[in-house]
Amino acid sequence: MTWLALLVLAAAGAFALSHWLNLPVIPLLILFGFGLSNGGVPFDQDALDTALDLGLAFLLFTAGLELNPQRFARYAGAVLWVGSLQFLVVGLAGLGLASLLGYRGLGALFLSVSLATSSTLVVVRRLQVTPGSMTSYGRLVIGVLLVQDVIMILLMVTLGKLPEGTLAVAQGLGGLTLLIGVAVGLQRWAPGIIRRTKLDEEAWLLITLSILFAFAGAAAALGIPPLTGAFLAGFALSSFPIGGLVRGLVGSLTTFFLAVFFTALGAKVAIPTWAMFTDALACVALVLIVTPLLVTAVAEWKGGLSSRKAIASGLLLAQTSEFALVLGLFGLQEANLPPEVFSIIALVAVVTMTLTPFLANDDLARRLLHWHPLRRRLPTVSDLSDHVLILGFGPSGHWVVKPLLAAGHHVVAVDHDPVIVNQLRERQIPCILGDASDEKVLELAGAKSAKIVLASMSELPDALNVIRMLPGVPVIIRVFEEADAQAIERAGGSAVLNSLAAADAFMEWHASSCPPPPSPVPPSG
Repeated sequence: MTWLALLVLAAAGAFALSHWLNLPVIPLLILFGFGLSNGGVPFDQDALDTALDLGLAFLLFTAGLELNPQRFARYAGAVLWVGSLQFLVVGLAGLGLASLLGYRGLGALFLSVSLATSSTLVVVRRLQVTPGSMTSYGRLVIGVLLVQDVIMILLMVTLGKLPEGTLAVAQGLGGLTLLIGVAVGLQRWAPGIIRRTKLDEEAWLLITLSILFAFAGAAAALGIPPLTGAFLAGFALSSFPIGGLVRGLVGSLTTFFLAVFFTALGAKVAIPTWAMFTDALACVALVLIVTPLLVTAVAEWKGGLSSRKAIASGLLLAQTSEFALVLGLFGLQEANLPPEVFSIIALVAVVTMTLTPFLANDDLARRLLHWHPLRRRLPTVSDLSDHVLILGFGPSGHWVVKPLLAAGHHVVAVDHDPVIVNQLRERQIPCILGDASDEKVLELAGAKSAKIVLASMSELPDALNVIRMLPGVPVIIRVFEEADAQAIERAGGSAVLNSLAAADAFMEWHASSCPPPPSPVPPSG
């Protein structure tokens, strides 16, 4: 059991270092496990495989749990285009690169597929620490991850059954389809079930684990990898509000098993040769160049995102997936995948995941925006003047527009959400799809000639940038934090604290809707 204690201790060290350096923990766990195995620690291989299997089950369960399709229902078409094209184009480019590097057959196939998907765990975590998960680009990215994960599940079933013949592949895919149907049904009915039950947390924890292992067992009974059942179990429980409940219940348990899995996975990685290291760097370059360019183009073309949000989406997806590691481990155990290919897959995952926080940031997206060819051709001459300009219209923007239009004001809106822009244009309200903090977009909207600018922007630097670019124009910014309001006031804008505005609106509604209390009856005598 000494090896297990060292494994857990290494995982704890990786988490501490991740927190200290503000880096994704997954590559650090792999590196720590690699250091253990190549530092002379004797591992019980059977026990190590058991730890990997348990960790894999919770890994895929967690990935499925994050992919609630309700989050991106409005962007389903764009999600399919971006997800499938990224997988196809990057996969084909990876296959060409693998062939150029001298890999053939199974090694080239596994290597190319590993480059074609992005990490659900890394991306979702990045969205959680930045204000992006509920924006249009955040919803699109989450949908893309689901599409890619489903493709990887299909590939795992297909590759596992391929040696048994075409009939076995068909039977495996049929079993997977049946299990997907059950998961979709539970995903739809689970919220209603939870509302009608009054169970305590312990009972729900047991139910959650029962569903996880029931799906894994059903997958095994249907002749498909049990890991696919674990992923579908998470997907089945992803809907609101049950998804949040399950995350809270299994959070610590999942963290433990994921830590053990990635550390144990690192122990499986062989020491890379110089040739393997250079091959891995070539694969990293392909992911970091092709994925952002492709996602940016398709997100603008089919997703309707503004240039900056499309660039942000591409940068956020520019890493390989934990599913690549799962597929590589599957190939190592079941398909006689050469160990050096698995080591390259792990190296690429470690490097690209580590780089994600440095690439997926707003500052880099802004800098790349200036090199965007469509932005360079964006017209900036505007004949708009004496209008009310609304930046960051959002779902609640209609409540702002109605009284302005009723008062006879000319209203122009700017928003990066294509759904909102289309709704405004259907109502004959002038609207521009774009980044409201981009100087060229503001010029196109006649911002310097506006009588007033009303802004509701998710990030404080964007709001401050608007104030800086519009001297002499009254700018009113909606904010959510008192510190942000003070920063807006110092920059020369006017801040409206959302909580105070909502409280004033409620009190006004209450005063107009509720009858006044009865006057006190004076005492007789």
